[in-house]
Amino acid sequence: MRETRTATNCIAGCFVCNGSDAMWTSKNAMALAARHHDATGHETWADQTLTVRYGGHDQQQSD
Repeated sequence: MRETRTATNCIAGCFVCNGSDAMWTSKNAMALAARHHDATGHETWADQTLTVRYGGHDQQQSD
């Protein structure tokens, strides 16, 4: 059976307060961006990445 590992990462910010620099980097960054928009009306953003790895990192490749 194939080992599969996944991880997600999210950063978010406010274009008005901080431009394109991230203000939030925690697991709930998207929620914080949404709440900030609701509270201020500012345009906010969130970028989420998904990383997937198949197989163990200690497995040797066979030719």
